[in-house]
Amino acid sequence: MNIIAEHTYPNIGTFSEALDVAKEAIDKYGGIIPNEKAAEKLGYKIKDPRKISGLIYRRLGDLSLFGLFEKIRGGYKTNNLAEKALDPYDAVKAAEGKREAIRNIQIIEKAFTEWKGEIPAETAFPVKIERLIGGVSWKEAQNHAESLRKLFIECFPHLKTASENITAIGSEVGGENVENKPQIGNMTISAKSEGFGVTKTLPFSKKGLDALKNLIAFLETQIPEDIIIEIPLDEEQQN
Repeated sequence: MNIIAEHTYPNIGTFSEALDVAKEAIDKYGGIIPNEKAAEKLGYKIKDPRKISGLIYRRLGDLSLFGLFEKIRGGYKTNNLAEKALDPYDAVKAAEGKREAIRNIQIIEKAFTEWKGEIPAETAFPVKIERLIGGVSWKEAQNHAESLRKLFIECFPHLKTASENITAIGSEVGGENVENKPQIGNMTISAKSEGFGVTKTLPFSKKGLDALKNLIAFLETQIPEDIIIEIPLDEEQQN
């Protein structure tokens, strides 16, 4: 973990890794995962649980900052927040749980609020951090810029609502009114789930396809893992 001013944040672990460890604990170990199994979930090969390196424990300590699990004797114990963030049946509840977990890192919440969910350009990032926190020099802000920017890039999308994410993805094609702009054609995707629904029209272009891929990637995060989606073939495909 790293510290800038009064803010502590993870710098050798990601939010997705914290979710992975918590999910492994809940799914396979009744909410309490042994040290070696947590390490193995992060990709380490552990021959002797008594010889787990300090780096691994520091990395797991980073992940615990999200508040999904805590260190106990011999392992890590998940909590109600982890159950909420990983709810396999309620995507809206799970999304809110993830937002709560990320807000446990105060600097993420502060930056998201101050910057209205937008991440500054890389060149401007140190100055923005300096102004955001106050009381730190530009040099110190620069030393933290790379790790903080990676953290914000991963976590900001989770703090947005589903509709905000979809709107942001649509803006990647330039915010144009595709229905009123002459072009080769359009693509329309519709999705409806508990808590939100969306119909998005994008231009049939490379930029539009890129935005469509991002939209699909986001929608996948809203689907509980144990739900199998069957996409029926249309009449022409069936024939």
